[in-house]
Amino acid sequence: MKKGFVITENFKRLQEAQAAVDKRGAQEAGLVIIRGPYGVGKSEIVERWAVDNRAVFVRCKETWTKRALVDELADRMGLDTRGRNSEVQARVIGRLAADMCPLVFDEADFLVRGTGSKSSPALLEVIRDITDVTGVSCFLVGMESFGDRLARHGHIASRVARIVEFQPLSLADIRAACDKLSEVRLQPPVIEAIHQQSSGRMRLALNAIANIEQLAAANGLREVGPEHIKGRPLCVEFKSGRRA
Repeated sequence: MKKGFVITENFKRLQEAQAAVDKRGAQEAGLVIIRGPYGVGKSEIVERWAVDNRAVFVRCKETWTKRALVDELADRMGLDTRGRNSEVQARVIGRLAADMCPLVFDEADFLVRGTGSKSSPALLEVIRDITDVTGVSCFLVGMESFGDRLARHGHIASRVARIVEFQPLSLADIRAACDKLSEVRLQPPVIEAIHQQSSGRMRLALNAIANIEQLAAANGLREVGPEHIKGRPLCVEFKSGRRA
């Protein structure tokens, strides 16, 4: 499979959100929530967007403490992590205020601990302190329920400027991925089969392309049509066989 990044409709949604938050009224309302189902390419898209926009990209961890969060930011920016929490945070704030680089937190579900009325936004409050002072925009990437969990904490939710809903990939997205990444030519019915079997999930679509390439190599094919994949599963998604 060829290397490359595919511009999808979800990537365009993220770009539109960036333009909107850049024009926001209240400086402190600089949070953007990016949420959607697993497998649609959230992490890859936001990481590519972060590179293009000189953003500080970090992947949240379940084991994070407030200090670990600040240290991770400092480390990503090449700053000294020695000293008290307040000293490290001050270095982070100083660099962000000078560079005005956006922040991107992938796996942001880990930033809200607990559930329901007992959930704690302590880690989000650290981020809020940093963004309030600097005015930088901050993109929080999570699963479909992340926005609902954050909404329970009004002092944080009031700072959300935009919610970006990532959707399963369209047929046009899958076609673009096949055209850019596949080593062999795929006829339209094959691309439609990838779209259907992958349920619009990029992760599964990429596996399907790789499987088709292996089929083509084994049979000396430069072009794959519907007759070559008839009755074949193109991608496999593990699901529990337990009955409810």
